[in-house]
Amino acid sequence: MRKCFSIAALFLACTTVPLVTGCSDDDSDTELPTPTSVSSLRFIGEKIVPFKQDYNGTTLGGFSGIDYRPDNNSYYIMCDDAATFQPVRYYTASLDFNETTFSGVTFTGVTTIKRPDGSNFPSAATDPYNTVDPEGIRYDAASKHLIWSSEGIRNVGITPPALINPFLREANPDGTHVADFALPPLFRMQATDNGTRSNGSFEGLSITPDGRYLFTAQEEPIYEDGPRASAGAAGAVIRLVKYDKATRQPVAQFAYKLDAVHTAPIPATQFQLNGVVEVLALSETKLLAMERSFAVGATPDYVVKIYEIDLAGASDVSSLNGLVNASYTPVSKRMVLDVATTGIRRVDNLEGMTFGPKLPNGHTSLIMVSDDNFGATQISQFLAFEVMP
Repeated sequence: MRKCFSIAALFLACTTVPLVTGCSDDDSDTELPTPTSVSSLRFIGEKIVPFKQDYNGTTLGGFSGIDYRPDNNSYYIMCDDAATFQPVRYYTASLDFNETTFSGVTFTGVTTIKRPDGSNFPSAATDPYNTVDPEGIRYDAASKHLIWSSEGIRNVGITPPALINPFLREANPDGTHVADFALPPLFRMQATDNGTRSNGSFEGLSITPDGRYLFTAQEEPIYEDGPRASAGAAGAVIRLVKYDKATRQPVAQFAYKLDAVHTAPIPATQFQLNGVVEVLALSETKLLAMERSFAVGATPDYVVKIYEIDLAGASDVSSLNGLVNASYTPVSKRMVLDVATTGIRRVDNLEGMTFGPKLPNGHTSLIMVSDDNFGATQISQFLAFEVMP
């Protein structure tokens, strides 16, 4: 999610490292074994990509999604550059880590993602009515396609307003378009205070281990579901949407209650938010959810927590046109990790999360990545963890 705010300068020199060539481990499985539950995450290490490093004529940064492909031991990384610097794109990379050490990140490719007609997406500066806001990415082993998301665009400050719906879209690995997933009408962008909020839609997505379903999450509440999260006010509600992957049709929606923003911004009138920026399916009913909280001027400015959530017993709210004063049962949630407890010097704008290869001890690994907003005061960090079942 791209946000326009200023953040205090950070000390990068002592943590920034050059890219290192390597591969994750010697695991050669072509199917990724997914844990059915995550009791905790043990921190292995961190690597930081230097600010605005060039790769094949493109600017590294804006890493808003990541997914692991086990058959070739590689990672797909979404860049949320909306064609401001270079064309809309994703990267491939290899990561070198084991149970005790995270040695490096090596970028191995960059691919332009195309519009359905085969053309490049324009930037908002050149065409505000046909731009895009890329966010999430997953590799579908069954089809060998990529599924990616856009939060959509809602700009009511121009005439006529720019109202570009959020989407889930399937693409070939070469970036060409395959198909769109159906969008529930309630999530359409509108010029009035209805539907999806600007910059608050589909960030996280994940395919269930059996390949049958895909989940996505609204980052923030739609207008009909109530106010956004704020400091001191827990309980803002977003929706998780469950899709039949084969038909690309939504089959259920579930309500998820957000934490309050971790602290008030300074001054209090400045920007604040908390929302779900990634989900990672453990089964058809259990997922990990990444909540990312931000407050301008606060220390810390970012707080990121990982929850295991359970949909069993939760209501299907797809028939409800608004959740304010409605009767429903939300998903349950249990905190797995507050990323600050790892002891890293800075928790930045983490937005992507994927399971990785098995570690030598047989446990699954997990990787997180941050979006630096292409800002010099932020960092592009990769974090490696061991999943404790």
